[in-house]
Amino acid sequence: MKVLSDKEYLSITVPFMLSTMTQPLMGAVNTAVMGQMPDAKYIAAVSLGVILFNTIYWLFGFLRVSTTGYAAQAYGKMDKHEGMLAFFKPCIIALVVGFLCILLQKPLLDAYLWLIKPAEDVAELCKEYYYLLIWGAPLVLFNYVGLGWLMGQTRIKASVGMQMSMNILNCILSIWFVTYLDMGIAGVAWATLMCQIYGAVAAAVLMHIYGEFDYRTLPWRQLLDWRQFIDMLKVNANLMIRTVCLMGTNNVVAAVGASFGTEVLAANAVLLQIKDIISYLIDGMANGAAIFSGKAYGKRDKELFHAGIAVTYKWLVIFSLALMGIYWLGHSYFIRIFTELDSVIALAERYNWYIILFPPVSGIGMVLYGVFSGATQTGPIRNVMVASGLFFYAAQFLLVPLLGNDGLWLAWLSFFGVQSVLYPLYLPKLKRVAGMI
Repeated sequence: MKVLSDKEYLSITVPFMLSTMTQPLMGAVNTAVMGQMPDAKYIAAVSLGVILFNTIYWLFGFLRVSTTGYAAQAYGKMDKHEGMLAFFKPCIIALVVGFLCILLQKPLLDAYLWLIKPAEDVAELCKEYYYLLIWGAPLVLFNYVGLGWLMGQTRIKASVGMQMSMNILNCILSIWFVTYLDMGIAGVAWATLMCQIYGAVAAAVLMHIYGEFDYRTLPWRQLLDWRQFIDMLKVNANLMIRTVCLMGTNNVVAAVGASFGTEVLAANAVLLQIKDIISYLIDGMANGAAIFSGKAYGKRDKELFHAGIAVTYKWLVIFSLALMGIYWLGHSYFIRIFTELDSVIALAERYNWYIILFPPVSGIGMVLYGVFSGATQTGPIRNVMVASGLFFYAAQFLLVPLLGNDGLWLAWLSFFGVQSVLYPLYLPKLKRVAGMI
């Protein structure tokens, strides 16, 4: 009998792929709704707001990723006490960081707009969107922790149901507020904020149901032990560095795109929203790889560890080819979902090939990131992302003056390609450190 069958792998991975695909739909729906407005400044403003919030939240995305890894390891050991710590320790960090985001909301936005330098009318619309949505910061980060724990404990239906219901609700509310109530950019912000409130409440309820924690015996001494926080932050600091590199790249793409004009910025934003949906589908595979890696690491199961990587590679090839084919056949339709402006559509069509190439170029790097994070071995993640980020900055510095926006997209694609080359080089070391040889 196989250690990990295709059926078992897909039963974990496919639901995560579908649910994580809905995650960027909040930003994508906001961009698409604004894309139906009569001026490109609306889609440009929301795209900048989405990138800013992605920067803030993804910077602390380690709260979900590391929680998944620690919860999966606790699940592999069948250790309820460790499972309790895996939730409450990152939860404290999430709430502190969330309220700091609210306190520092003005300098955060001022610094971002100074960096991007959008047109004045675009900046004003972006401010209207941002100052409403920033109040959801503690809710989003708490939701990250709850989602990460449920995923690590393989509570598939609960985690998938929470994500999908939250994002479907956002779609409905955004369209209703903007199209029928004519609330403009404030409508998409209110819709997203209401869904964030719903998501945090849903996470709290699901954690109460599935956590089965004995709150009377909460290990406060361990939870507040600064030495244990330092150990956790060492793991999370490397994941944060990864996010800094990733979001730094996205912000450079936005800033350079803005320098080419509002229409190029809008076209790039449309393509990046489509990329995000593809990326989150692949990230669902990375989530599955993280769970099998973490479970194998917790049980010290070498066969499960190696089988998880092998089956992930197999299905990555299948899904990457499928994604390329689907997008190549339907790219015109997908672009027109986001905008009806002919000039923006024409520009998006021109740079469309970079999105078609994204799955095979980025796939190996993304799923191996899941393997490393599931085993909570994050040093290689830091090293790979720093190297990829440096390569991107050098490439865009050389290529943008020569090729314009094409040079920007080539540099962006190289950022992911370098990861797919470097991560496999670290696999032998991971196997030795994790005791999987």
